[in-house]
Amino acid sequence: MIDFSDYIKELGKLVSFNTVLSAPEENAPFGKETKAALEYFLSLASSFGFETINYDNYIGEAVFGEGEEIGVIGHLDVVPTGDGWLTDPFTLTFKNGEYYGRGVSDDKGPLLMCLYAMKALKDSGVKPKVKFRLIAGCNEETGWKDVEYMKKVATFPKLGFSPDGDFPLSYAEKGVYIVKFYLPALKNFSRLSGGTVINAVCDRAEAYAADGGINEPLILKHGLMLGENGKITSVGKAAHGSHPEMGVNALDALFAYFIDVGENVKTFYDCVIQDETGLRNLKNEQGGVTLSPDIIEEKDGEIVVSCDMRVPAPFTYDDVKPYLVKTGLKFTAEEKHPPFMAEKYCPFSEALVKAYAEVTGEADAKPFPMGGSTFARVFEKGYSFGVDSLMGYVANMHQANEKMDEATMKKAIEIYEKAFFNLAKGI
Repeated sequence: MIDFSDYIKELGKLVSFNTVLSAPEENAPFGKETKAALEYFLSLASSFGFETINYDNYIGEAVFGEGEEIGVIGHLDVVPTGDGWLTDPFTLTFKNGEYYGRGVSDDKGPLLMCLYAMKALKDSGVKPKVKFRLIAGCNEETGWKDVEYMKKVATFPKLGFSPDGDFPLSYAEKGVYIVKFYLPALKNFSRLSGGTVINAVCDRAEAYAADGGINEPLILKHGLMLGENGKITSVGKAAHGSHPEMGVNALDALFAYFIDVGENVKTFYDCVIQDETGLRNLKNEQGGVTLSPDIIEEKDGEIVVSCDMRVPAPFTYDDVKPYLVKTGLKFTAEEKHPPFMAEKYCPFSEALVKAYAEVTGEADAKPFPMGGSTFARVFEKGYSFGVDSLMGYVANMHQANEKMDEATMKKAIEIYEKAFFNLAKGI
């Protein structure tokens, strides 16, 4: 049995570390706060009686059992907080039955749940017929260099799951591409900036207007703000890059305003923001193609808009490229992660779905494909098994006021505990 109050105490400590990617320091490849969070997590695992290994502060693991290896990988790093928080994002705050804090759902909370589930298995006296390797990553949000490093210096499990994504279980993930559009400089605007990371919807964008770019009635019409020195600000709502429809992209209103005051950005607005090319009509059971313009900046005399594009299998870049070409805009595309698919039904996936069904009572629960990209794909055969949605709860990861309600936390902990016991029987 897992002590929920103890879990909350330790979650509060993990949330307190600001693990947004920062400049590397000596023995801290992703910043000193991320290093401290990893060291704390591993010290906690060690106090529970697990063997722990720290791979030079890139990534670490806690090990339990003997036999066929099962990897469980989550991450301690988080995306930038952005604007709009009503509480301190790095202080776990409880109000109205909900816990607020950056990382509560993505992914400090679920990773810690798995550590406590493994502890419950150990404390029960059961000797697992498998070897659990609970891995704590530190660079999931911005590059996966943590896993890359571990695979160079250690063996890596071939089979596993990530406590990220949605319950009951995802067996397939979309391909992830970074598409950059290059636009000519504007006549009456400069110092364009907006967005924080490529996998989060742009929630704030700014531009500085010359006299010819200021039209107060149009600024009001588009819900923008006019500040000092001609600064025009658009405020949206952040969301995960795999679900841009859950956010409000600040670039939408800003580019609509640019058009109204005579700037030559209508092609970009129509083709990329409004999707007149029909790119997003490429769909299958895994969902549709998404293209989210998440970062804007000025570089070498051009405006660069970086977009997060998600492509469901079996579609490939060759299928979507004609739509990008159709825009007539200058662009580049980089594959970050190819589409990924594991077996839908196998003893491993069935053990996880069974755990979910036993706890929730949803006897018809089935594996499904998802649009996000998780650490599940770092395994040869991997699955995402996360708390982003559970019995009516929908996570607001990558948004302001990230939260999870207490009832969902307790239910998720129970699911992970059941999953570890199921897998301990052997697969």
